[in-house]
Amino acid sequence: MAFASSIQKGQIPVGCQLCEDGNKIQWKCNTCDLLMCNKCKDGVHLKIAKDHRILNIIKIGQQEVSKDTIIFSEVKCAEHSNQVCCLYCNSCNKLVCPKCITQVHNGHELIEEEDYNKGKVELKPKQNCEIKIEISKVYTTDLTSIHLIAVCSDGSMWMGDNERLQLQHVKLMENRTEVITSINTKIYGIAKTQSNTILVTTGGTKLQLINTVTGEITDSKYDVKPLKPIGMYVTSDHRVIIGAWSGGNAFPVKGRRVVVVMDQEGKQLKEYEYDNHKKQLFTYPARVSCTSNGNLCVVNYLDSEGRGIVIVLSPGGDILGTYTGHPDVNTEKDPFKPCGIVTTPSDKIVVTDVKNHLLHILTDQGQIITHYNLHDIGILGPFSLALSTTGTFYMGCTNKKGTPDTSKAKLYEFKYSGFE
Repeated sequence: MAFASSIQKGQIPVGCQLCEDGNKIQWKCNTCDLLMCNKCKDGVHLKIAKDHRILNIIKIGQQEVSKDTIIFSEVKCAEHSNQVCCLYCNSCNKLVCPKCITQVHNGHELIEEEDYNKGKVELKPKQNCEIKIEISKVYTTDLTSIHLIAVCSDGSMWMGDNERLQLQHVKLMENRTEVITSINTKIYGIAKTQSNTILVTTGGTKLQLINTVTGEITDSKYDVKPLKPIGMYVTSDHRVIIGAWSGGNAFPVKGRRVVVVMDQEGKQLKEYEYDNHKKQLFTYPARVSCTSNGNLCVVNYLDSEGRGIVIVLSPGGDILGTYTGHPDVNTEKDPFKPCGIVTTPSDKIVVTDVKNHLLHILTDQGQIITHYNLHDIGILGPFSLALSTTGTFYMGCTNKKGTPDTSKAKLYEFKYSGFE
C-alpha cells in the first residue's frame, strides 16, 4: 500500500493585528475593532479587556445585529501589502483584495461586505480533513496504453487502447486482466449508461452502442450531425453530455467546437459553444464530466502536443473556473497535460496530468484543492479515470515507447478519503 502526500497551497490569510507572528485571525473584538488570533484572544486581549464583545469571525456573517460587522477596507491584505480587502471568498474562507481576485480567486464564491455582515449567506467552515489516496490493487494488462475506461455494474471493465486500435472487455483477476471480448477499433470516448450498456464514439456523427454479450457495435439514437462526437458522459438522470467538433485537423482550430447535452431519447437540450462575449469556449473538448449540481467539467486541449486546461461551466453556460495547472509543478517546460477526468460523489473534480505523473484534485468550480506526485509511489503515465460502484476509482496508464513493459500497461485501483 502507498500513500501520496498532499501539497496544499493558497493565499496567505489575513494576519492577527495584535501579535507579530502573523497568525491567522479567528476572532474580532467589536468593542475595539481588532482582528486577532486564538492565542491573543485568550492571552493579552482577555487580560486587558474582559468585558469586550468578541465574536468568531466565521460567525460574524451570521449575526443579525448590524453592529457586529467587519469593515473589509480596514483589513490590509497580507498577500499584497499595498492593498486593502474588498470581498470575502467563501470558497477559501478568507478576505481578499482586488489583486487576489484577479490572480487566485476569479470564479470563486465571493461575498460582499453587506451580505457578509448581515448573514445573507451561509459561510462555509474550513475543512481540515486530510486528503489521502491508497493503491489497493494493481492489474497488468496486455495493452500498450489504457486511454479510455468504463466500469460495468458487475465489476468488469471496457478499456480502449488507441495505439493498438483495440477495445477490450475484461474481467479483473488477482493481479491481471482476462479478456472477455476484443474489438479492433479506435474510440474517442466511452461511457456506461444507467442501464449498463456501453456507449462509444468511433469517428462518425452518432454515438455507438456495444452489445456487451456479442461485442457487436451498432448506431445509437444519439446523433450530433453534422458534428463529430469526442468525449462523453452519462448523468444519473440519463442525460448524455458530448464534446463535439467539425472534424478535419484538430489544430489550428477551424470550424465548431461544442459541448452538447441530450436527453435519454436523443433530443438536444442544450448547446455550449460561446461565452458571454461571443468568444469560442473550446478548442478541442476531449473529455467531459458533470457534477451533481449540473456543472460541466471539460478537458479542453489547446494544441496537438496535449497541452490543455479544465473549464468548468454552470448549467447556464457561465464560466465558473478555468484550471491551467498548478504553478509549483506545471511550467513552460512541464506544461499541464490533462487527460482523464471524473467527478466524485461530493463533486470534487479529479484530473490526470499524464506527462508530469500527477493527479489534480479540484473543487466543483475548478479551483485547486491539492495535487499528488504519482511518480513518488511508482505510477507513471496516468491517463484514464473511472469511478467504480463501490466508491473506489480506477486509473489506466500509458507506457513510454521503447520500455521493457510497453505491451503491459498498468491499471490501478485506488481507495481515497478526504475528497469523497
